[in-house]
Amino acid sequence: MVKMHFFNEVSPLLKGFIRYYWYVKGEEREPSGQILLPMDHVDLIINIGYPFFYGKEERICQLDSIHFHGIRESSLEITQPEKVEALGVSFTPWGFYFFTKQSMSQYINRIVNLNDVNHLLREELFDHVVKFEAPSEFVKAIEKTLIKCINAKDSEQIDCRIIKEFIESDGFNIKEFCEANRISIRRLERIFRKYIGISPKRFMNLVRFEESARDVMYDNQVSLTDISHKHGYYDQAHFVKAFKSYTSYAPINFRLDKPALKSQLDYE
Repeated sequence: MVKMHFFNEVSPLLKGFIRYYWYVKGEEREPSGQILLPMDHVDLIINIGYPFFYGKEERICQLDSIHFHGIRESSLEITQPEKVEALGVSFTPWGFYFFTKQSMSQYINRIVNLNDVNHLLREELFDHVVKFEAPSEFVKAIEKTLIKCINAKDSEQIDCRIIKEFIESDGFNIKEFCEANRISIRRLERIFRKYIGISPKRFMNLVRFEESARDVMYDNQVSLTDISHKHGYYDQAHFVKAFKSYTSYAPINFRLDKPALKSQLDYE
């Protein structure tokens, strides 16, 4: 069984950029294949054990031991090796921009070697991998490296505050939010594409899917109709259509088949 542990304590200097760290370790009887679900943020993967393989058999992809997943709007197949060990950094939706200083739109639905984007950061992180002993100490070590990379201008901090406030608001009434905050819809869309990579509407639809998928996976006592209403879908048909667009599964089949990697992990 592969176990997953979360490290939720993040340095105050990184709080606006990183949500948490996670560590997975374990053994499978044989290489296993599941799907990675769509997600509203970037994950940086630091692989300490055997490599992961992404994609279908005919176009399988193996990447460098340190790589990242851009925001993903569709499911992706992953094959775990027999022995798994990796540490991940889960960023806030806008957080990874500050480690690339490039428009995040180019990384949507992509997995990219960190070396192709930030060679110096990759080399420093790899130095920590070589010295790896315990995940808690590893997190402390890489935090020091990540803090050195942060350089957020005042204007960038203002942009990210606007994004954060929009996400924490209704999130679907773009016009009302922009009028209340005296910014143009065009500006809101521009900063979303710069720091996150997709439009505000697409992003909020992705967040809604993620929240509903968690309920489908982990709360078998709640009906799918109640889940669809809870997350603001017009009706059951709307919920099913949206869910299939992200996973290729109807919610009922997703609940029964448990194809997501998340549903196969043992959380500590």
